[in-house]
Amino acid sequence: MDNNTSLTTRIVNALSYFSIFFLPVIFPLIVWIVARASEEPSITANARKAFWSQIFPLIYGIFAILVLSLSAFQDFTAHGGALFGILLTFALLIALLLFIYNVAMGVKMLLGRE
Repeated sequence: MDNNTSLTTRIVNALSYFSIFFLPVIFPLIVWIVARASEEPSITANARKAFWSQIFPLIYGIFAILVLSLSAFQDFTAHGGALFGILLTFALLIALLLFIYNVAMGVKMLLGRE
């Protein structure tokens, strides 16, 4: 972003990332869809980044559940607890890192540093 970026654009970009607190995934998706018709490409780009950074933990969670379900069919009962622990640890770590990323990017957008 340059110094001439409007305050409205900066706020919408920041809200796309800060929506992790109030409407994760939904708000950036709405902004992304609505902003495609706007004249400001940074809104579309930031809404898209916020959407993917907020939906990725959900996608990973679904993947982890599928892996655990498939391992149950393979009779990995002895290793199922360890597998669950590893997948859960990665899920929490990914969610924490992406939460921090969204907050940092929201602050960056408000300050107009991109």
